[in-house]
Amino acid sequence: MSARRSEPAVETDVLIVGGGPVGLLLANLLGHANIRTLVLERRHAPPVQSMAIGVTPPSLEILRPLGLDTEFVRAGVPVRNAGVHENGELLGRLSFDGIPTDYPFFLSVPQSDTVTVLRQKVRQWPSVLFLEDHEFLSLQQKEARVSLTARDLLADRDFEFHARHVIGCDGHRSPVRQAAGIPTRLRHYRQRWIMGDFDDTTGLGNEAHLYFSAKGSVESFPLPDGRRRWIAQLNEKDERADPVAELIRRTQENAGHDLSNQTPATLSTFGAKRQLARWFRKGRVLLCGDAAHVMSSIGGQGMNTGLAAAELLAKALTEALANPASADRVFGLWERLRRQAFNVAADRAASGMWLGTLRGRIASRLRRHVIRDILFSPLMRPRLAPHFAMLTIPNRNLAHTAPDLIGRPQSA
Repeated sequence: MSARRSEPAVETDVLIVGGGPVGLLLANLLGHANIRTLVLERRHAPPVQSMAIGVTPPSLEILRPLGLDTEFVRAGVPVRNAGVHENGELLGRLSFDGIPTDYPFFLSVPQSDTVTVLRQKVRQWPSVLFLEDHEFLSLQQKEARVSLTARDLLADRDFEFHARHVIGCDGHRSPVRQAAGIPTRLRHYRQRWIMGDFDDTTGLGNEAHLYFSAKGSVESFPLPDGRRRWIAQLNEKDERADPVAELIRRTQENAGHDLSNQTPATLSTFGAKRQLARWFRKGRVLLCGDAAHVMSSIGGQGMNTGLAAAELLAKALTEALANPASADRVFGLWERLRRQAFNVAADRAASGMWLGTLRGRIASRLRRHVIRDILFSPLMRPRLAPHFAMLTIPNRNLAHTAPDLIGRPQSA
């Protein structure tokens, strides 16, 4: 069932706050398991601004049982090759062909399209109610349920909901996390970037390209509908300049592509941080996606790590709802496995960001040597594509997380 302005149901098994990619995937998986689920989303429509675009092979494996892998591939651009440059020299070409998966590519899909596909699917499940224009206000935990208050922004009325479990999928600021009293560890990185989507006149086709130099980095990825995303590293004085002009200048300087006769479809600046909730669960409230953990977006691993957490959480919720006595065990196991995956992915994102954003001639020479002579050496080259496709992340999805662990004692 689906609704937008109708009187909401007040009782449910699982209430998800946040209808982004992670919350919507979790709702779809719970709908597939025929579990009563309510999703509250503050926004009326998917975001249009430039955000995450990369969907990795493990995420497509998660989407396959829902029949959504083909939907995503139709909506996106499969990136099978990526070129890596330093000061105009092509150091190597990364190929995803032949990696051990049914999806030998990195799929480029704008986040707005990801949300649209997941929204359309979630409305098909009879056990799921998806409410847009509803803003979380507060929650109160009780012995057997959580009482939650939210405001219908269109009707300007507050409603109370009751759920056996509440899941915060409401982003890195997470009002649910704050209401539950869960603290975080936070580290801000100094690096900043500017990002814009332009019509693609480069002739680069469906290849991604990374351009490094002594002055900074520029990344480029194909998008659907004949567009291409450009991401340029900034420094403090750059942020005071005209953002469009600065992105165009950096792209011309580092990548040799002239965007000066274009206006970007979207434009944004962003930084990087690493944030980790002290606990992913407090009583009957659980955190998933950016509400639980945030990593540098360089490398495109953050959203995919959240999707894998949602898949395993759906399995844990199914077990805990069927057998409440197992809740502490299955949720504890879920958190342990997902913390391990996050720490590995976040460390990789941070190290990749560090290497790619080093500035100066000495740093440029060092990076050139590391990339050309070490990473693209005969020994390391075969390992690169699985690494960047997230095939070597521990517990990358349920199929590679000993799925029988959920539903049996850990000592078995």
